[in-house]
Amino acid sequence: MTIKAIFFDLDDTLHDHLYPFSKAFKDTFPLLYEYMDVTSLYKKFRDFSDLLWKQYSTQQLTLEELRIARIVMALEYFQKGITNEQASRFQTQYEINSGSLQLFAEVPTLINEIKTQGKLVGIITNGPVQHQFNKINSLGLTSYVSRDHIFISDGVGVAKPNKQIFQHVAQKVNMIPSEIIYIGDSWPNDVVAPMEAGWKAIWYNHRKRLPDTGHKPLAEINQLLSIIDIVKEES
Repeated sequence: MTIKAIFFDLDDTLHDHLYPFSKAFKDTFPLLYEYMDVTSLYKKFRDFSDLLWKQYSTQQLTLEELRIARIVMALEYFQKGITNEQASRFQTQYEINSGSLQLFAEVPTLINEIKTQGKLVGIITNGPVQHQFNKINSLGLTSYVSRDHIFISDGVGVAKPNKQIFQHVAQKVNMIPSEIIYIGDSWPNDVVAPMEAGWKAIWYNHRKRLPDTGHKPLAEINQLLSIIDIVKEES
C-alpha cells in the first residue's frame, strides 16, 4: 500500500522538549540539579505525564492537577520529595521556558523533502488547543504544515493513546489507515496507539527508552532524516 501521508507528534519529536524542562528544573531546584541525572528525570516526567493524561482526558484530573502531579511523581520515583507549591513554581518556569522553543535542526529539510515526494504532512499532539498552537506558531511550523492537518487532542475530544484520535484523523484526510505513517517519541502514544488504529508507525527513540509491548513498528530511529529513505521505500 502506497504511503500518502506522514503525521508527526509535536513535543520532543519536532522540537527539543528536554531543554525547557532542564532549564526550569535548574532554576527551581538548583541543589537537586547539581547531582541528579536530569535526562533520566525527564524520561520519568514524560512517562508520568502520559499516564496521568488518561485521567485528565476522562476528567478525573484537571490540567493543573496533572501538571503538579507529574513532576511530584517523577521526583518521588528518584526518592526526592517536593511540595505542591514547589511543583507549581517549577510548572510556571517550565511554561516560561517553553516560549523559546526551537525546532530540531533537521525538521525543515525533512518536512520539505516529504512534501516534495507528494505526501501530505500533518501533526497530532495532545494538549490544550491554545497552549499547543502557541508552541506550533512559535516554532514556525505553520510555514510547513497546513492548519487543516494539525490535530490537537482537546480540540478533537479524544487524546493519545486512545486509537480513536487516529481513526478521526484518517477520516478527516479521507485516507485508509495503512496509507498513513505516524512518527513520535512515546511508545504508548506514538507507536502502540496508531498501530492499533491500523496505521504504520516509526519510533523516534532518541531518548533511548524501552518498549512496553510487543508491537513491531515500521522502524526505530534516532535520527529524523532517516525517515526520508524509509518513506521512499514504502512508496
